[in-house]
Amino acid sequence: MKNLNRLYTKRGRSALAGVLAMVLLLGPALSAPTQTAPQRFEQLREPPVIAGETVADPTQRLQLATADSSYPVTPGDIYRITYLRAGEVVASEVTVENDYTINLNVFGQINAEGLSFAELRPRIESIVEQAIPRSLPSLSLVSVGVFQVRLTGALPQSRTVTAWGLSRLSDVVREHLAPYSSIRTVTVISRTGERNEFDLFRAIDLGDESQDPFVRPGDTVQLVRTERVVHVGGEVNQRGRIELAEGETMREIMRFVRGTTNRADLTRVRVTRYEGKSVRTYFIDISEDAGTFELEDADVIRIPSRITQRPVVYLEGQISPPPTDLDGAAPDAPDAPVATDGYNRAVVPIGIGETLYGVLDRMYTGISSRADLQRAQLMRDGRAVELPVSFETLIYDYSPEYDVELQPFDRIVIPRDPSTPPDGEPSVLITGGVAAPGQYPVLAGMDAFAHIRQAGGFDRELNTNESFRVYDSEGNRKSDDAPIAAGDHIEVLRNNFVYNFNRHFPIVATGVGFLATIVATLALFGP
Repeated sequence: MKNLNRLYTKRGRSALAGVLAMVLLLGPALSAPTQTAPQRFEQLREPPVIAGETVADPTQRLQLATADSSYPVTPGDIYRITYLRAGEVVASEVTVENDYTINLNVFGQINAEGLSFAELRPRIESIVEQAIPRSLPSLSLVSVGVFQVRLTGALPQSRTVTAWGLSRLSDVVREHLAPYSSIRTVTVISRTGERNEFDLFRAIDLGDESQDPFVRPGDTVQLVRTERVVHVGGEVNQRGRIELAEGETMREIMRFVRGTTNRADLTRVRVTRYEGKSVRTYFIDISEDAGTFELEDADVIRIPSRITQRPVVYLEGQISPPPTDLDGAAPDAPDAPVATDGYNRAVVPIGIGETLYGVLDRMYTGISSRADLQRAQLMRDGRAVELPVSFETLIYDYSPEYDVELQPFDRIVIPRDPSTPPDGEPSVLITGGVAAPGQYPVLAGMDAFAHIRQAGGFDRELNTNESFRVYDSEGNRKSDDAPIAAGDHIEVLRNNFVYNFNRHFPIVATGVGFLATIVATLALFGP
């Protein structure tokens, strides 16, 4: 912790400027995996989600109706009456008519409107018992009736939906909602013209079954347009789209999202809102009173984390930017995308004690096939950190003694294999007395020394005194300490005396020997 504080204090404004610059550079690159405010606004245009599925199988419906004591008598139901008459078993089937009457044949007629099957059964059995004593009557359900419910209002189009006795209001609207359909005020008009309003959100989210009634034959369901829909994310236990009823404030939202996590900072809740042609951001304090700020339609609410002073390292080169969730937290490596070719940069938050292998492991599937792990480097304060092994060995043959603890603002550089084409990325050509001549990515703002390290550093057998020349893309000589730009050429001189002597001495010796042979021949055979 002392080292972290020292580094933050020592670097001061320059470090902060570096972070801000990197964030600005990464804005376009990270817009795809990270959901920005406009993308969250788009989520508000999605229809409300009602979990569950409609029961369509007749056998399953019959089993549910038999097991559920609340199953209501429904037009179209078929019942079987079984009883004894003169010692013989008699069975007959009866049907519930559309006016809820049931013709029991010789036993008369009964009106079953408003009754459940569990209430109807003893009544019919009593009627048969009174007509034929000791007949041991029994009533069973053979099949359940179906009927149609009309949907109108704020929908893509009005339609008729098939329902049955245990269909609830949520079942008939579930698959037909539009983004603008409200589930806070749903009106059900019965066949007699009686109107009742229900709040499906309270039924779904809070479990209030009184707000999700059974639909009945002849019902018409009317939906209205939404008034206020917001999106809630961040340090909450349940994120997503929430439709607000009149008078509901941040206090109700906190209940709808099942509260906040123990990392939530309620003193600076962020609310992003469209105002005219621009987007405005509000920061509000809901730590004491959550009901003073008035929310509007399409607000995006984010509860931030108290853990904000996290150090970062920079990962750049042949990698894909790490994927992030709605609030910028990097998921586990198995969810990371397969790497795409090209040069990318990413800001990676780290914790105290994070290691080089830890970051590389998170990015394992994000490393491009064009990456040169043998020449990858860890940069610190503009200089390469001497590593026990190469990145390749660290990743594929891991051992704890190979690992290195990271420090804030370290740069992990994974260059492209020089044998692969540049693919349009900014690059610099490095030739001459280096370990691995080739084309390497440009390190923004860095001098020639930093780029030479990408090529394996100076080859001491070829180069003396770290001598080199820098040329721009037009071939003009540049200052040796100037920042390297795309298209530059760094020529590392092969000026080692031993190397040049060993290289040229055989040629010189051969020439001198040839001349000596000519002179000796002339001396021997000449006049």
